[in-house]
Amino acid sequence: MAMTKREQLLRIRDDYRAAHNNEPASARHMADWAVAQGMYNLPVFATAKRCAEELADVMRQDHMTVAGGRRVRTMHSWTADQGMLWDHIQTITRDNMKLSLANKRNGIVGEVKQIKVDIDYFNDLHAGEPPLQMSFNFENDLADAGLMESFSNVPAPPAGPTLSGPRLKVLRP
Repeated sequence: MAMTKREQLLRIRDDYRAAHNNEPASARHMADWAVAQGMYNLPVFATAKRCAEELADVMRQDHMTVAGGRRVRTMHSWTADQGMLWDHIQTITRDNMKLSLANKRNGIVGEVKQIKVDIDYFNDLHAGEPPLQMSFNFENDLADAGLMESFSNVPAPPAGPTLSGPRLKVLRP
């Protein structure tokens, strides 16, 4: 049976680590090695997919400076029937922005859950040592950045649908 793309990439990781005494390395270094070894080739039909991935990465990181010196993310994405759609913060509808913010929040929650699982496992492996601990309350971080004054003491309603929920239609005026 043919390997999936995921299995192929994990094999590249494993082969790289075996060839380099399990030393830490960047994904880029592993990729350069895999290409040099002939273990990874980008098919011609994958060019548009790769371009889309690179566009998404750039759009995720694009910011503009607005009044008061605030750096605001320019592009926002949300999941729709057509896939992941992107719009500029100055033209996105309120409903689509709510979906985008809910997606981002769900992503953060998923990352925090994984960090907690990782910490617990690490602490189990090192039971004879004081456990590593981490606060998952970010209020002090937001206050240090001068962002708490925009929050009230009233809990906000849920941000919106979760990523695991049904795909939603694009809402436009």
